[in-house]
Amino acid sequence: MKVTILSNSKGGVFTVTMQWAKELVRKGCDISIFFLTRSKTTEHLVSSERLHFYYFTTFLFLPDLRTLVKFLIYDHPDVIHINFAWVGPLAIFKKCLFKTPFIYTMHGIPQPWLEPSLLYKIAYTVEQCLLPFVASRSFANVAVSNYVRVMLKKKYNIDSKVIHNAIDVKRLKPQNKKFSKRKLGFKETDFIILFVGKLHPYKDPLTLIRSVSAVGEKNLDLFLVIIGSGELYKEAQKEVFELNLSNHVRFLEHVSDEKLELFYWAADIFVLPSINDACPMVLFEAMSSGVPIIASMGGGCPEIVGDAGFLFNPGDSVDLAKKIAILLRNKVLLRKLGENGRRRVTESFSLEDKANQYRKLYEVAIKSALKSEGKRTKQVRKLADHTIFSNKRKNYGTSRFMYFYHAYGARDNTRL
Repeated sequence: MKVTILSNSKGGVFTVTMQWAKELVRKGCDISIFFLTRSKTTEHLVSSERLHFYYFTTFLFLPDLRTLVKFLIYDHPDVIHINFAWVGPLAIFKKCLFKTPFIYTMHGIPQPWLEPSLLYKIAYTVEQCLLPFVASRSFANVAVSNYVRVMLKKKYNIDSKVIHNAIDVKRLKPQNKKFSKRKLGFKETDFIILFVGKLHPYKDPLTLIRSVSAVGEKNLDLFLVIIGSGELYKEAQKEVFELNLSNHVRFLEHVSDEKLELFYWAADIFVLPSINDACPMVLFEAMSSGVPIIASMGGGCPEIVGDAGFLFNPGDSVDLAKKIAILLRNKVLLRKLGENGRRRVTESFSLEDKANQYRKLYEVAIKSALKSEGKRTKQVRKLADHTIFSNKRKNYGTSRFMYFYHAYGARDNTRL
């Protein structure tokens, strides 16, 4: 099975895309990934025999016409999988020209009003406008959480199938917490709160910082580690300074995958204060590492967290501080929640299971496309027979084969 994936090269969508691709390759698929742009996260990617990488833009962010032509004309997959509406018109073109079906996974609902910069406001406005148009032409629409499924139906009247994001539970396993803390320069008795993600308004890191201010006054061995960068980076640093938390909060813009895993193993709790995250990968990573969760009640977080942690009211730093204080004093509960999280991702969010769901969806899409093509072939043949009969009566002598060829069009012969 040949699958072409159109995706972004940053953030959680990139992480999800790479996980799908590698797992599908292990299951015997040939995967080509076309990224809209290049980024630091794609610099280390090297194509292999069954996994290929392409970019629609150059290093200078100019359109790469060779890649565009390759995708539009020379790339002939069995199915296309897109991750956002921006690239939908490309998939629709392939569907019209080559009858290639495409699957559309929606990782959230566009929210232009939350974007600080004008460029991103415009980009997400376009995404918002294209979403219903692209969804109406896809073979199947996939929502990454029940929250997204409900919102798609409510806002756009779009039906969708839920396939949650997932985690390779074999890659991230709980490790010795004390050893990990020492390796990162902390004391074994330090209590570490971890946040990983973009410092963006919808992630709401300021609420987390304010909650630490309320708890940290009485707990000198409490530390908040913030890993990530974004529009609110300077504002978050300013908030830490004004609340006199410099000794309690550490900022790290970028860390290697190996060091990130070390922070997961060292963390006592993971906090995600997002307003309405659809299906955040960081929750799966933390739970797979055996870290208890505190997340907001917004978005898809509740259906992921389950019995692996606590939920708090979005934007309520007082409520969040209370939840942190409970776990700060209860090591037995910490251990139980960590074990629940590991069990939960293993049973409900394993990468192998979700990849199998996508593979089955691909197979259904391909069979449906072949069936439709078979019906069209029969219709054309019937039309050809009728025309030949009429031409014989008019003494024209048009051959059935030539008529069928011209009526059906120049198509890929392997599909006939």
